[in-house]
Amino acid sequence: MTPASAPACAGRLMAAGRALPRTRLAVLPTPLVPAPRLAEALGLRSLLVKRDDLTGFAFGGNKARLLEFLIAGAVADGADTLLTGGAPGSNFCAATAAAARRAGLGCELVIAGIPGPSKSPALALARSWDVIVHWTGTPDRDSVDARLPVVAAGLTAQGRRPYLIPRGGANALGAVGYALAAAELHEQLGGRRDVTVVVPTGSGGTLAGLVAGRLLLGRPWALTGCSASRPPQAAARQVLTLASQCLRLLGTGSGPGPGDVTMVDARGPGHGVPSPAGRAAAAEAMRTEGLMLDPVYTAKALALAPPGRDVVFWHTGGVLDAVATAQDTAAQDTAAEERS
Repeated sequence: MTPASAPACAGRLMAAGRALPRTRLAVLPTPLVPAPRLAEALGLRSLLVKRDDLTGFAFGGNKARLLEFLIAGAVADGADTLLTGGAPGSNFCAATAAAARRAGLGCELVIAGIPGPSKSPALALARSWDVIVHWTGTPDRDSVDARLPVVAAGLTAQGRRPYLIPRGGANALGAVGYALAAAELHEQLGGRRDVTVVVPTGSGGTLAGLVAGRLLLGRPWALTGCSASRPPQAAARQVLTLASQCLRLLGTGSGPGPGDVTMVDARGPGHGVPSPAGRAAAAEAMRTEGLMLDPVYTAKALALAPPGRDVVFWHTGGVLDAVATAQDTAAQDTAAEERS
């Protein structure tokens, strides 16, 4: 596909998206802002930050774009309850609870672990929106996937109409939100084709949508996913599968290939465990740009931005975790001062 044909493809992409039901939640477009001091600190030629931490809905960050299509799908399906799950710190669970209230639906969550006190601000927010929580009894996040259909069957037996959303909203319908976001970024870049877009990656829905949208735009920029929760090869397979399903749902485009995304390992010491490189990147982002990064996804991904390149960093959110981390650090510093 030639660059000249990309605008026409962007138009077809937007038209395909408009054909699907959508519940507006996010404030769009989100800003694309230069971060020259942070670029210098990280050894990048230039850095633009796509501020999806500013989508403006329930501290949900990137989750708002996914939920716009998932909520509309639930309403179109005649559902009365949203059902999803994740770890106690899942921002997607909290955002889903808020979106359910917005749509007049009930919400039930399957959370990995056991009942008890939680330091997670995300779970506290979800509870404030009157969710019902089902605990899996084990911290293994895969236990959520096994339990979700069981809870769905129980709700159906009670005469309810649950709408089951996989962890992180990672399905073809949710990914549509980010296929459209690719066109948004392409317009903001003015057609530039010399940048590498770096994306924090967990369950894969955000990156899958970007892969699909980038393909339909004629592959104008490089795309690097930073897998913070699973091995890179497994993450790439998940993303490419979801991207193919997203393209079929949009009714346009052929499927992506392995070359359509570069996946790097951002797990560090493990999922949910801060990495030294991530801590350093988050500190530089705060010091140079006042930019807040969470230790689980965004900080680890920024640390992997390729040096010497023109980079667009897709800030997916995680502000609640960033604030919680700052509070923990402040408490530790205060305790140390009191001991000295």
